Amino acid sequence: MNHQLLTAALDQALSRITKETGLVGGVVNLIQGGKTVYTYEYGFADQDKGIPMTQDTLFDVASTSKAWTVMLAAQAVDQGLLDWDEPIQKHLPNFTMIDPYAGSHLSVRDIASHRSGLPGHDFLREKITGDRENLMRKTAFLEMNTGFRTKYQYNNHMYILLGYLLEQIRGGMLWEDQIVKYISDPLGIDQIRFRGVNKDMEQVAPALPYCSDGYQAKRCGYATNYHSAPCGGIRISMKNMAKWVAAMSRGGVTESGARLCSLEQYQQIIQPVIPTNDDHFWLKNDCYAMAWHNADYQGTNVVYHSGGLTGFNTQVGFLPGKDCGYALCFNTGTTPASEVARSIMLDVLTAGKPQDSYGDQIDHWLARRDQMRAQIQSNVEGNPLTAQARPDLLGTYRHPAYEEFVIDQQDGQLCFTYGDFKAKLQQEQTSVISGYTGVLDALTPERIELYPEQNGDLRLCTSDSELHLLFRKDR
Repeated sequence: MNHQLLTAALDQALSRITKETGLVGGVVNLIQGGKTVYTYEYGFADQDKGIPMTQDTLFDVASTSKAWTVMLAAQAVDQGLLDWDEPIQKHLPNFTMIDPYAGSHLSVRDIASHRSGLPGHDFLREKITGDRENLMRKTAFLEMNTGFRTKYQYNNHMYILLGYLLEQIRGGMLWEDQIVKYISDPLGIDQIRFRGVNKDMEQVAPALPYCSDGYQAKRCGYATNYHSAPCGGIRISMKNMAKWVAAMSRGGVTESGARLCSLEQYQQIIQPVIPTNDDHFWLKNDCYAMAWHNADYQGTNVVYHSGGLTGFNTQVGFLPGKDCGYALCFNTGTTPASEVARSIMLDVLTAGKPQDSYGDQIDHWLARRDQMRAQIQSNVEGNPLTAQARPDLLGTYRHPAYEEFVIDQQDGQLCFTYGDFKAKLQQEQTSVISGYTGVLDALTPERIELYPEQNGDLRLCTSDSELHLLFRKDR
């Protein structure tokens, strides 16, 4: 491997992405022979203070945390505490779903491969209250939009449920403590933190999160909810994340030679379960395994996963049986940096060198960005709604799983508030009542649409689902 060619490819691609989108910084690690053989630091952990990225910089690695949760499940299967395909009701008798059959048959494999029949329901995480047991019970009221085990639909809530299940079968031992004891410590990881506790960021060097509108970036906040951590709450450096990827590339074996789980359970984790129809540029024939995608990269099998938050984008992956992989993260949401850097790493691992240019992949992303911006500008051309125009909308509305949202008047305009989600309401030219926060989740704008019922109730449609959720108005 020519390190100079690799560095030049990253420099060229990331410089252009920075110019186009405001990318702040990131760290890239390449693994070969089961060890980190190349490291690359770009930009800033803290742009205002000029603090550069290092191998010890901590990132929120978001959904790449899911594979750690599934590894805990694999260890529980090895210990005889769980079976991949038994109903989780065996261990959680109070668990159920709107579809009684789904509720009584849902297994760890169903949860881990996103085939529960539930759509994203990510909006639920804008206002998480209670504890993980409370979130488990809310599943009984979450609407399904397809049949059980019929379709891949990414669902973070199910991984919170899996974290709670693991806590119950291990006598109440917290998911966070299990991650440290059963994965982090055996890997020799020197620093790991978790979402949601202020003291978590003491004695470490964190990357600050920045969000981009696709054109320029600004400082934003961390994800803070403690209870949702099993679906994406690990904070770790790429130096340490590379230890995890290296172990997975070796078949679940740590550098010391100890197994994280048996070979049988490792193979269960990475084998495809359900097609995703979710190809990414040169990644094709994508299926979801358990907390890992399994796909082809220009004819080579790759197991990988991404993680995205408003201020972070992570990519991890490895080539099964070849002791090689990558771990990378950028502290700026809504840029193509992580996907382009992943392509560069995969080209080095599969072809021995990067392509001459990744301009076509960047161009593709930028075209989607411009299309998204035009769509938003078109959608927001409407009339601001006031209490005088629509007094019927004022009030509090409730759903058994989502709890309540409020519509009141602020600064002369109706405002929708649900936990961390706040947006002024307007009536678009199509007559749809909508609200935009101005924040992007990748290239999807955070928005809601409201559809009034004749009796005064409202149906809510969110950007993560086509469901029209019925909220009943307090009377």
